[in-house]
Amino acid sequence: MNPIQITRTIAALGLAGAALLGCKPELDGPAPSRGAVDFSRYVAVGNSLTAGYTNDGLYNEGQAVSYPNLIAQQLQRVGGGEFAQPTFSEAQRNGSGYLTFNGFGALGLPQLSRVTTQLAVTGIGLDNRTPLLAPYQGPLNNLGVPGIRVSDVTTIGYGLNNPVGFNPYFQRLLPATLPGAAQSYLQFAAASNPTFFTCWLGNNDVLGYALSGGVVPVTPSSLFTANYTRLVDSLAVRAPAGALANISDVTTIPFLNTLSLATIRRATAGTLLANANLLIRTRSGVRAATDADLITLTADSIGVPNAAGLPKGFHPNNPLNNEDVLDRDEVVVATATVEEYNRIIRETAERRNLALVDLNATLKALQAGQVYNGVAVNTAFITGSIFSLDGVHLTPRGNAIAANEFIRAINAKYGSSIPQVDVNNYPGVRFP
Repeated sequence: MNPIQITRTIAALGLAGAALLGCKPELDGPAPSRGAVDFSRYVAVGNSLTAGYTNDGLYNEGQAVSYPNLIAQQLQRVGGGEFAQPTFSEAQRNGSGYLTFNGFGALGLPQLSRVTTQLAVTGIGLDNRTPLLAPYQGPLNNLGVPGIRVSDVTTIGYGLNNPVGFNPYFQRLLPATLPGAAQSYLQFAAASNPTFFTCWLGNNDVLGYALSGGVVPVTPSSLFTANYTRLVDSLAVRAPAGALANISDVTTIPFLNTLSLATIRRATAGTLLANANLLIRTRSGVRAATDADLITLTADSIGVPNAAGLPKGFHPNNPLNNEDVLDRDEVVVATATVEEYNRIIRETAERRNLALVDLNATLKALQAGQVYNGVAVNTAFITGSIFSLDGVHLTPRGNAIAANEFIRAINAKYGSSIPQVDVNNYPGVRFP
């Protein structure tokens, strides 16, 4: 019997929304112009996608191709200033560590390993589980914090090392003279004093629900509305121009669309499990999986017998765990939540007269596949070139596409002529 197994590697603090996109590059156009916008101090607000988190890690190589850094490089052609990111020292350039791709195994599943050298991990927090990261002290324009939700932005002490738990990615950004207990992310972002800003936030408020198979609750709409509007308002009173990005449909990412029933049937062909139903546990009990149920990329040991000899996922007493599957009812919840959050983001952009980047629409278009100067891309895991090895975050090419979507929306809103990024200058997943 051939088991299906992928090691669990997705760190909870790395959650960050599925997403990106754009369809066709616009490399030629009018002479670069800033229009009426002052790009001298561009600040990027967001989560792990903004920070440059990729391959289940935050490290210098990924930060260098974060979508805000790519945007900033184009803004410098129209008067934009320097863009500082919280990178690690050269000796600690691998930051939190990250996944690498070693090829495909016998079942056609990726073989991954983790880089564990030259890390910036300096110890363990007071909760005895959160890794501490080397602090960053210096100028800062990229305020991306992996793991942050809209529900977290007003929390005082969100970056404070304490026995209950905290966000180490935020902690490392806080000035040594201002303890984490004294500052929320909203206050931190407002104090950055941008002349122009982008905000891509809100993915994690529903992504945690999707990646956990519906176990982690979504942020209530009322709380999302209150915190999101407060954050944007605090930035917009300082910067008259900015761009808000909406949330892509989290049910379409590779993390939830790689281990399909068809994949499992192919992997079990020729075994005693070939014609058996895959069984999943839901809130309502155990039942046979359907194509409307989304199996997570970290659902491991499928087909492997337990101590009683019952194959995982193929016996009523050993079904796939609830957290291993976003079942069809939970898919409906996740999709509806994304639509509600996007309504709030759209209305906030309209009220503040800011550019709106519709990444949800462009991801849906990208699912069917797009071609950039002869290079095909799509949302498939590894081979699609857009999503990294964690099945959630972007590759350099994915970041380039996201950057172009921001630039397109900014140009349309403010009459600027910011040149776009050449997507084909940036790679997808690095093959061995």
